Amino acid sequence: MTLETLSNENLLARFAKLVRTERKITHLVLECIAEVDRRRLYLERAYPSLFEYLTQVHGYSAGAAQRRISAARLLREVPEVAAKIEEGKLNLSQIALVTQNIKLAEKEFGAKMEAEDKLLLLKKIESCSFAETQQILAQELKVEVPATERTQHHGDGSVTLTLTLTKEEYESWCRVGELVSHAVPNRKHADLAIYLARKEISRRTEIKRASPQRKYSSNPRQIAPNLRKRILVGSGFVPGHRKYALLEKGKNRENCDSDSTSGKDDSKSTSDRKPGKDSLKPISGSTPLKKASLSTSDSEVRPRGCGYVDPLTGKGCGSRHFLQIDHIHPLHAGGGNAPENLRALCSAHNRDRNRIKEKS
Repeated sequence: MTLETLSNENLLARFAKLVRTERKITHLVLECIAEVDRRRLYLERAYPSLFEYLTQVHGYSAGAAQRRISAARLLREVPEVAAKIEEGKLNLSQIALVTQNIKLAEKEFGAKMEAEDKLLLLKKIESCSFAETQQILAQELKVEVPATERTQHHGDGSVTLTLTLTKEEYESWCRVGELVSHAVPNRKHADLAIYLARKEISRRTEIKRASPQRKYSSNPRQIAPNLRKRILVGSGFVPGHRKYALLEKGKNRENCDSDSTSGKDDSKSTSDRKPGKDSLKPISGSTPLKKASLSTSDSEVRPRGCGYVDPLTGKGCGSRHFLQIDHIHPLHAGGGNAPENLRALCSAHNRDRNRIKEKS
């Protein structure tokens, strides 16, 4: 049977039945998403977030995934949402808008909105259009929703970004344009953004060569930024228990000197030796620090992103957002700072690593 053969009444009846089925399926899907989120199962499947899991595994668009995540999380807090979706009184776009406004209100007024108040708010927007919903939320919550940022991809690979700045933010943007006007003379916003992005990438990834007199410091925290930067770009150093490894460019030169001079003229006075790199000593009063080997390459720790791998599928996470350094075998259990004991994890997998390990 094809739709063309149906009478008008039968076609409308069939359509109405399918719409009801779709709404029921939608709320069941939301319940599944909420439970997956509660158990954080996407982490075990090597995805850093529920959003990445929905878009990459199940093929949702970014907007569709975000709407379902918002609705699923609200459903956990206000279970009555499921029935309202099934009845057609609320839709996902409304729920996403409500969630966004509630977050803004909680942030602005510094108080969390109770589930009962959220339910009352949802009742006020039942069966309303999107525009009516916006108006009701503005009246009830007294917050202004910022314009949505948009990303549009073009066929040639270029991207159009649309964003809105406050007056103060735009003044700061203009000010930075003035400060770098010699480097970006044409005053184009795109060129300024690219210039600032490249400067920030360079600042966070390139490592400054330490001068000889700063190889040792009485305060190990002073070299922490460089150590962390080395890990970020792939070198195998990591701070342990807030005591940072000493950054060296080679082996202990004093040991090398003593080995190379053994069997030669031992009577030569050490005062005759020329001062230089071989004679560097720690600054007076400095705290002894662990020395880190420089035998690692840039590919040993960090370049591939999060190193978590799903033991069932073999899929790696690979996320480069909010990366953190993790000891595979903890320091308190005898693990050290050797490159083979280090891995990069995104913050989500690093937070849940013990739970995931127990379940696997």
